[in-house]
Amino acid sequence: MTKTLHGAYDARGPAARREARLRSADYARLTLVRHADPDWNPGGGPSVNDPGLTVFGKEQARAIAKTLAAERIDALYVSPYRRAQETAAALVETTGLEPIRIDGLREIGINVGGLSQTAVDRYFIEAMKRPLHEHWEGWPKSESFRDFHARVTRSLADILARHGMQAERVSEFTVWHLEKEPPSLVIVGHGGTNAVLLAHLLDIEPVPWEWLRFESELAAYSVVQARPMGTRGHVWALQNFNELDHLRAAGLR
Repeated sequence: MTKTLHGAYDARGPAARREARLRSADYARLTLVRHADPDWNPGGGPSVNDPGLTVFGKEQARAIAKTLAAERIDALYVSPYRRAQETAAALVETTGLEPIRIDGLREIGINVGGLSQTAVDRYFIEAMKRPLHEHWEGWPKSESFRDFHARVTRSLADILARHGMQAERVSEFTVWHLEKEPPSLVIVGHGGTNAVLLAHLLDIEPVPWEWLRFESELAAYSVVQARPMGTRGHVWALQNFNELDHLRAAGLR
């Protein structure tokens, strides 16, 4: 066994240690956090469109903060919705980072405010049964998926440009050019928002049920890194998806 810098013994084999070293290299890194448990029906009443967190959700947020604060974070970007803002608040308190609100990171628009939970459930069940091509229109009487996808990916491009990263289409691929030191960024968003970001960064053609293709749980996070590829540029690689160990360690799962 090999002794680590911290004095503990590492039982992994040489190939596993080599891969671990590669993953820990100084690559551009983006951590996508889904907000913690939201209080959709405050006091047991009708649903609200922009809920805060439950008491349990705030505990989840603290568990996220404890884990992510152990790594370098250069900037923290947050959806404008309360459930994301309150999830990020624990990380702000732990790290002292100034959260940067990005309106384009809000979840896809829906219109269920004032409905009972039974009516909300029926709204989503009926919408899921529509013909596939109708899903491009988004949820009934709400924002279209095409508009949602456009604003989320546009917001991502703006965020990465702030840190010296620009996309270029090369043949049928997208590569990213890094003009500064590789940043380590955190985005606190939503299930749909983060799914669109993941598919876009991984250069996967979108579908209007992206949130099912990359379905993350409440208070989970995923990590992508920009790896050198080809003669120039970087491509994004998925390193961790739907991470929940921080919740298990805190007894929240």
